Amino acid sequence: MTGKKRKRIKIGDVYAIPLPNGKYAFGRIFKDAGIGIYKYIGESIEDISKEEEYQFIVGVYQYVLKSGDWTLL
Repeated sequence: MTGKKRKRIKIGDVYAIPLPNGKYAFGRIFKDAGIGIYKYIGESIEDISKEEEYQFIVGVYQYVLKSGDWTLL
């Protein structure tokens, strides 16, 4: 065992997704491997929307969430 702590994905977790233009999209984990992507695009990782309006819902593989490329908030 390498001593790495396994990341557990939970329904309701919110992730910050870096965009090519330096801004951030945000997504909330739903049941059945879905993530709801918020309509709001933030200027920074702390700039998350207070409203829960989603632009779309898409399926996502667990390895994407566990890779560390998207920050768990």
